[in-house]
Amino acid sequence: MPEPPLLRHKRYDADEIALSSAALLELLMAVHEKGADFRFRATGTSMYPTIRDGDIITVSPLGGIKPGVYEVVAFRHPGNGKLVVHRVLALSPDSFVAGGDNSQSDGTIPCSHLLGVVTKVERNGSPLFWPDKRRYPFLAKVYFQTGYWYITVRKRGYGMVLKLFRKRSGETIP
Repeated sequence: MPEPPLLRHKRYDADEIALSSAALLELLMAVHEKGADFRFRATGTSMYPTIRDGDIITVSPLGGIKPGVYEVVAFRHPGNGKLVVHRVLALSPDSFVAGGDNSQSDGTIPCSHLLGVVTKVERNGSPLFWPDKRRYPFLAKVYFQTGYWYITVRKRGYGMVLKLFRKRSGETIP
């Protein structure tokens, strides 16, 4: 049986179906109501380098498991109603703060807007290592926390680290 066509937002190739953000959101919610995973091609660079433009991501229904801090989730943005896939930065009982790895925070999002958690990422036809919290909770926690801090240091603190090492080696800093 052939694989179904990939769903892709905005742009499309010959074997893909182009959907608006509203249609993609509606389809994701309908698929999750049946308890199935939803697979689509990501667009944008807000989650770079974790998820790149054109990667295929799988969003699984929550199934009663609340996502943890640093996990990547899908949610309906309260401001514009669009489907967003970003990382959870802080969590409270009734809301969470999310943001992209390459963008600013989305602000406080009500937990009622949460749609699912990313359980698989494929790049160039190959799956990336992405631990499933349902199967390997400890591994997922360590992986997502370590990955987030690595990206943060690489993006924001790399210059400071270089300056620190130059000071120790006796070089002058411009």
